[in-house]
Amino acid sequence: MAAPKRLASIDRAWWLGLVGVVAAGVLVRAAYVFVVLDGVAPGLDAIWYSLQGGSIKDGTGFVAPTSLFQERTIPTAGFPPVYPAYQAFWQWLFGGDPTTVRLAGLIPGAVTIVVVGLAGRQVLGRRGGLIAAFVVALDPSLLAVDGSGMSENVTVPLVAVATLLAYRIATKGLRVGPVIALGLVCGLAALSRQDLLLLLPLAAVPAVVWAPSANGWRRIGAGAALVALAALVVVPWAWRNHREVGSFTVSTLSPSSALAGSNCPDVYAGSSIGSWSYPCVAAVAVPPGGGEVDLAAAQQRAATRFARSNLDRLPAVVAARQVRVWSLWDPRDLARRDADESRRYGWQLAARPIDALFAVVGIAGLAVMVRTRGRRTALFAAPCALVAFAALVSYGNPRFNSIAHPALALGLACLVDRALSRRHPATRPARSAAHA
Repeated sequence: MAAPKRLASIDRAWWLGLVGVVAAGVLVRAAYVFVVLDGVAPGLDAIWYSLQGGSIKDGTGFVAPTSLFQERTIPTAGFPPVYPAYQAFWQWLFGGDPTTVRLAGLIPGAVTIVVVGLAGRQVLGRRGGLIAAFVVALDPSLLAVDGSGMSENVTVPLVAVATLLAYRIATKGLRVGPVIALGLVCGLAALSRQDLLLLLPLAAVPAVVWAPSANGWRRIGAGAALVALAALVVVPWAWRNHREVGSFTVSTLSPSSALAGSNCPDVYAGSSIGSWSYPCVAAVAVPPGGGEVDLAAAQQRAATRFARSNLDRLPAVVAARQVRVWSLWDPRDLARRDADESRRYGWQLAARPIDALFAVVGIAGLAVMVRTRGRRTALFAAPCALVAFAALVSYGNPRFNSIAHPALALGLACLVDRALSRRHPATRPARSAAHA
């Protein structure tokens, strides 16, 4: 009986440790909003999300925020719906002033810390889980994300939950509950940022393939169920957009403006290469008598036309996008652009070199984790692939890499845990189930 009691005591101590880390992470995020962001004006996207959340809360629904100040409101599908819906819920509870809106990141931030702690515990052991959770709790880039009033608030925890569920399926088998949860989470992630639908081929499908003790037909059935469940979440919103604005899509202007602003003369050469330009987006006019869908189509045409006529510049542009997205660019330039997105220049100037080092060390740690803990842990690298893809098809913005920070924290925790185990061999954790 002594051994079970000891294990129960260790588990209680671990959970208390995680609660302490979460509490510290929440307090630091609140301090960031009240102290660091004091006097910082919200950016255009943050204002859009705040107004959209308010219109949903008030019962007006998903309408163009600009139309709230006109006689007639206009339905919109400009941005994906999950974050505005979350903002509506938050504003219903606490109000919609700028500081309160920024504090909406406290809950998603806490969820991310818990999920990373659980993932680290499963892969690296108790100590590794707490290390990874602690890294996320104090990550300066994630503090900025959670205080930004922008959609990364929810995309980061959704991606973290999806990868953890995928890993559990890959290591514990095709259980009904995790499969259903993963399909639904992938659908929600796609409704927060539509390129996150790639979680299905990058994480969900490999998890089904690697799941132990399952025959071929069961794997096919699980894969089909994952796709169907994700579609069950996404399709009703896409159908609503078809009915209201005339386009069967997750969002209209969000992807088209990203393309228009990242494929134009301003960002194909010079100091802004690989970045995004608002003047390029504003230069694309709405066709006469056209609406939101027509503007989105015009932006896509302008971007495609420019990219095709400048194919010789694409290799340099794509390389610059990748360097930028991982914060390996001039931190002064990155910080200046961050300041337009509800962030303080000085904080970002200090955070960007840390972000760059974190990316390099974290990816190296993920490679070590895959080598020492088994190939299934490669599922945690899926967010890194998503970041690289986002930069490839749009532009290099370091806030895109926020979805990879939980995975990078696991990589860093792996390296720290290995270093501690070498110094104190008696504390070395047991091998994970994925490696067994």
